[in-house]
Amino acid sequence: MMSSASIRNRVIAMKSLPVIILLLLAIALSLPVAAAPLNDTAKVFIVSFHYKDGTVMPGSSRVVYGYPPDNIANRDMLVDLVGKNGAVLGSYGIEEPRVLYSDKGAVLESDVTFSVILPFDAGAQRVDLYDGVTKTKLASADITGAYTKFCDAHRDDPDCGGGGSPLLMYGAVILLALVVAGAAAWFFLARKKT
Repeated sequence: MMSSASIRNRVIAMKSLPVIILLLLAIALSLPVAAAPLNDTAKVFIVSFHYKDGTVMPGSSRVVYGYPPDNIANRDMLVDLVGKNGAVLGSYGIEEPRVLYSDKGAVLESDVTFSVILPFDAGAQRVDLYDGVTKTKLASADITGAYTKFCDAHRDDPDCGGGGSPLLMYGAVILLALVVAGAAAWFFLARKKT
């Protein structure tokens, strides 16, 4: 025959068990969200230029999410990403944009619009384009407006001052785990006392 203390322990256990199971289920469902990597916020500058009859003019520029191409071997033209006080933040080579390839060979165009894709840097202010052989500066494009426009549209981006919400999600999951652990500890300690 069971004592009244033993019966009371079983009743407490039966009442507490569904709560603990629900809390464990909530944690289990929250873990995939918490374990997911933070939003990928890699960005690039896309700057367009127009080449016509030996003259290069800057066009539009914008910032988008993505990764720049790997142009390590191409040095037909050089592109510098320039920050404050003329500091070069990065120098990149690109393939000659005037060359049009086809099945029959290649043709050098005299009128072409092309884009340069560069890694994003919040301190960048302009893009300078150089001839890869003579190192003559061909054009310079102001890109500060592209960054401002991007941030106006993406205020939650970490480079635009946002990005706190993933930390709140991790904090909520940790708090929930601590509550469940505390409830489980209380349950087992209460069970041992009686």
